[in-house]
Amino acid sequence: MTTPQTVDEVFLRAAARDDAATHLVLPDGATVRYGETLARSRRLAAVLAAAGIGPDDRVAAFMRTARELYEIYIACGLVGATAVPANGLNTARENGLLFADCTPSGLIVEAAMLDRVPADILPGSLRLRLVTQGTASGWQSYDAALAGAREHTGPGRSRADGAGLIIYSSGTTGAPKGIVLRQQGLVDNARMASGALGYQATDRFLTILPSYSSFGYSFDFLQAGLAGASTVLTPVFGAAEAVALVERHRVTCLAGVPTMFVRMAEHMAGRDLGCLRLIDVGGGPVPEKLKQDLRATLGCETVESYGLTEISPVASVQVPGAPARPGSCGPPLPGVEARVVDEADRDVAPGQPGELIFRCGTIMLGYWNQPELTARTLRGGWLHSGDIGTIDAAGHLYILDRLKDMIVTSGNNVYPKEVETVIFDHPAVQSVAVVGLPDEVRGETVRAFVVPAPGARASEADILEHCRRNLARFKVPRSITFIDELPLTGSGKIRRFMLRELAKAHGAGR
Repeated sequence: MTTPQTVDEVFLRAAARDDAATHLVLPDGATVRYGETLARSRRLAAVLAAAGIGPDDRVAAFMRTARELYEIYIACGLVGATAVPANGLNTARENGLLFADCTPSGLIVEAAMLDRVPADILPGSLRLRLVTQGTASGWQSYDAALAGAREHTGPGRSRADGAGLIIYSSGTTGAPKGIVLRQQGLVDNARMASGALGYQATDRFLTILPSYSSFGYSFDFLQAGLAGASTVLTPVFGAAEAVALVERHRVTCLAGVPTMFVRMAEHMAGRDLGCLRLIDVGGGPVPEKLKQDLRATLGCETVESYGLTEISPVASVQVPGAPARPGSCGPPLPGVEARVVDEADRDVAPGQPGELIFRCGTIMLGYWNQPELTARTLRGGWLHSGDIGTIDAAGHLYILDRLKDMIVTSGNNVYPKEVETVIFDHPAVQSVAVVGLPDEVRGETVRAFVVPAPGARASEADILEHCRRNLARFKVPRSITFIDELPLTGSGKIRRFMLRELAKAHGAGR
């Protein structure tokens, strides 16, 4: 079979290579073969086609990580439709906005989540409504629909350059937007990332990232599928449960955001986790201490990657076994060009900070229904990431922060990541987030939110003194606010805008 160019072709090839190979391990421990996943996906494709769903249609899904979500992705490829996975944490209001924006022809919802899909937000464009893992009045049972369908056996109708996926951003900066990704862009990006990390058919993945996120989709679904590996499904992330699943199912590869591994580290003592061979940490600034601690605790390769949904989604990754470059998230993937530019899009000197911009064949088609935003983001043929970083003389990337998160206090630039790295080194700190708040005199002030380490006696005075010893005076937070947990998106990223609102509500900006 030729090299896959579309998502459905990835799994057609995987099943043709070994249809009896284990594809999924379900939450109840049952296993699903690649051939079974393909057969169920073909039956779902027949159900979609019978409802008149095909190219130029969209199928929205609202569910936690589940085998049905993988089947939806493959089936949409078979009929040429575009899959639109909604964030599993969405409220009814947020779902209503998403449905109104993408006007899906099909909607597939997990029964336990139907309370967040009330009838008054259902779009008039719907031709098919399916409910998974249960039944509901007015909804057709997903399992019953598949049981009554014959497998779709015709050729896949997806175009390599056509839309394969719309991911609505989880909104670390506030307003979500629909990011339209090409079929071949998704597959090529996953192939490059999988090749760089050396994934094999003998590997076993665990879905600590939600499969409705771009990174969960790429890592546990597409990259695993390209390798012919198996994936252990867990509906939602829980730190203790994730560690137990790694041990029970002998998971070899994990990908997640820093906050996930900070929480998992609390539950690793006494566990047999020697099965792990590779951990990929990304999706936000990664403290060097966290990577060192994971290597010391687990004895496995721990690398850092960087990406954004708009690039489908991996831009760079540390190559396992390569000499360590502290703070780096590796060189760009093959075929990815990266530059660092100033406000006028002029290149800056190597090692100097600026906005990271990219050019490659896996960049998004654009933002759904937002042509002006698309034009601004893709100006000059380069994707403007909105992230501040540097590139060293060897071409390795270093991420400093989100452009919008940079704090300007009394004319000085403060990168939250730098302050967070120092605070994270304090033994009484489990996790931390730093934001800037308006100040009439300084423009902005630096504020830190800290989740104390379990059993630790953290004090504001101790942490501030630690900061004064390790940071220039203008970078030291004006205050430390202790909270039980950081507000996170569904994919585990910090929602800084919520921290700013929390600080304002409590008068911390004065």
